[in-house]
Amino acid sequence: MFPRILSILLACGAITALAITAYLGLAAIPTLAPEVAAAVVTALVGLSGILYAQRYSKKKEIADSHRPAKIEVYETFLDIVDVFMAGSKSEQDVLEDEALPEELVAQFSKLSRGLIVWASSDVIRAWNRFRERADNEDDKDHLLFVVDDVLQAIRKDLGNSNFGLKRGDVVKMYLSQPRELDELRAKPGVLAKQ
Repeated sequence: MFPRILSILLACGAITALAITAYLGLAAIPTLAPEVAAAVVTALVGLSGILYAQRYSKKKEIADSHRPAKIEVYETFLDIVDVFMAGSKSEQDVLEDEALPEELVAQFSKLSRGLIVWASSDVIRAWNRFRERADNEDDKDHLLFVVDDVLQAIRKDLGNSNFGLKRGDVVKMYLSQPRELDELRAKPGVLAKQ
């Protein structure tokens, strides 16, 4: 906690110093010859552009290096969803079983560890909502929509757009009868829950 506060204070100090320097520099520009003033302004604009491009490039480089690890973690989630959606039991029977198979428990544990390290905050929040809903016996109708929230958060974290997708559209791809989800969607209050 303390290092974070210290870094915030140092950043604020650096920004203040930069702002004062810029103010004093801009105040001096009218007293300079027009050619010199134009060169100074051009240099400042160019430097700002280079700094922005460097920061964007570094951020993208870091995101690209994390992508394979994120994909591996998210594939574990997809494997778990496959078990629930395509298992020999009906979805309701799997969800009502008190004891999950050891392999599935191990996958949940692996997934949770991976999410802690690699997932975005949106994915972690969606995963926590899923876990809360999965424990609520009175809220099974809403569970598919919460799974969809996790899937859409994963898509967003990997850089895919969810534009044009309604809540439930992604999880619908797992269902043998996609219209069942539309029937659930029509139930009062199902989509209102978050």
